[in-house]
Amino acid sequence: MSNTQSQKLMVEWSKVDWRKLEIRVYKLQKRIFKASSRGDMAAVRRLQKTLMRSWSGKMLSVRRVTQDNQGCGSFAANT
Repeated sequence: MSNTQSQKLMVEWSKVDWRKLEIRVYKLQKRIFKASSRGDMAAVRRLQKTLMRSWSGKMLSVRRVTQDNQGCGSFAANT
């Protein structure tokens, strides 16, 4: 990856609407909980798969590992 591409990604990363992503993931997690509460395991598996494959879930996971956990003694990618 060239330096220009890296800078472009950094700019795009800073423009992400994190609150919107958190709301999407939260709503999906709430749907998983409700399906689990009513015993609909097929829906639980389907929704979990959806969450794992979602762009919002992936973005929040990467952010949590690279930014939110810095200085907590847990793993954080050093960039």
